[in-house]
Amino acid sequence: MKKLIFILFIIFIPVLLSAHPHSSINAYAHYYFDKSGFMGFYIQWIYDPLYSSQIVYECDLDGDLSFSAEELKQVESYYFSRLDHYNYYTELKIDNKPVPLGNPVNFSAQIDKSDDNVVIFTFYIPVNHPYNKEGTSVFIDFTDPTGYSTFICPQRSLSVNGEVIKISKVEINRMGSILFTYN
Repeated sequence: MKKLIFILFIIFIPVLLSAHPHSSINAYAHYYFDKSGFMGFYIQWIYDPLYSSQIVYECDLDGDLSFSAEELKQVESYYFSRLDHYNYYTELKIDNKPVPLGNPVNFSAQIDKSDDNVVIFTFYIPVNHPYNKEGTSVFIDFTDPTGYSTFICPQRSLSVNGEVIKISKVEINRMGSILFTYN
């Protein structure tokens, strides 16, 4: 199976190099609040089957379709940590002001065997923005400035956990951005 994937990858390399984007990522965000405000959000990226096959081929060294602790370190090092130069493909604005992202924590990667062996990355971005009684606008945009990846937001509603808050003005652009107001 790995040889077939490798041969197909070699055959299609000229096509991949000449076309943009090179990968498609379904992006989901799950927001966390406590009494003090917006604590942060988990991001889940589900890569398309072709790009997933590259990650699996290069990092699942024992071929068991599961990342061991050592393999996970390789996935994080080669496919995730390098994205710090691109702000992890995530732009955050609170009340229309850009917010620098902290380093993501709790990174994990898994192979979904039930869905074409796609690779799923999950990580948490701490925010710690204080609660504002007048309301707070949050804008998150998933975008790759290089143009190699395209993002899709298939979720139709917000996923909110923690403290009960009032959410209003929810706009989810399927092309990678989410806007909402909370108070």
